[in-house]
Amino acid sequence: MTKYKWCVCDMDGTLLNSKDTISEENEAALKKLQQDGTEVIIASGRLDLMVKRFVKQLDLKGHVISCNGGLIRNIKTGEILYSKIIDKFTVREIIDYCMDRSISFLIYTTDTVYSDKNNPRIKKFENLNKILSDDMQLPIEYIDKENVEIIDHIETLKILLVCKDHEEVELMEKKYSKYSSLTAVSSMNGLLDIMASDISKGNALKVLSEKLAVDLNKVIAFGDNYNDMEMFQCVGMPIAMENAVEDIKVVAKYVTKSNDNSGIAYAINNFLL
Repeated sequence: MTKYKWCVCDMDGTLLNSKDTISEENEAALKKLQQDGTEVIIASGRLDLMVKRFVKQLDLKGHVISCNGGLIRNIKTGEILYSKIIDKFTVREIIDYCMDRSISFLIYTTDTVYSDKNNPRIKKFENLNKILSDDMQLPIEYIDKENVEIIDHIETLKILLVCKDHEEVELMEKKYSKYSSLTAVSSMNGLLDIMASDISKGNALKVLSEKLAVDLNKVIAFGDNYNDMEMFQCVGMPIAMENAVEDIKVVAKYVTKSNDNSGIAYAINNFLL
């Protein structure tokens, strides 16, 4: 049996269930993998500051790939191994467009998440901040038309558009995919992720594997959505969730149970150990 060096896990729709938690089964299976010498790496569309509590839960000590590959940061030291930002002119253009059309957005930087007010996606983190310890809280700042010039002075890794339906996602994806300086990809139903050009989890894994001399054929990846595609195409053992989009299932070696049925644990215990 292949001895895998890394097990790379997407978060939303994959490692996390619908309650936004890691099940006891998934936690136990991933900790068993770590004990056997396989490093667990989170690769998320979220900013790494948004997954700190899960990093702590799994006792991870290496690197986190966040913003769909726009940022690779060492958990322990805080050292940024790789990052790529969107140019400020384009960021302002996108945010002005969203404000004019009442499209909610989040802007991810290395130390803060910026949001429009009354954004449904940020409410969850506002509520979490009320109960989490200071070191686990997410720094949030709010942007409106009165202070929008703030974004001219920040370095943006990713913009998340919160669209009203799938049709709006497709429309926005078509619009921003035409920009040679951007990458636009749907990460969940109703959400569009916009990053700098050539950003993907797959590209980030290639960067990390070259830095640390790891053979990607000896890497497992779990995912469920379009932003996991490049990652699936470059690793030796891509495993899709039962709830994954069809395009991801097609390129997977295995399809495991859904994220609500501890699919990662099922795959580890039945396909890998």
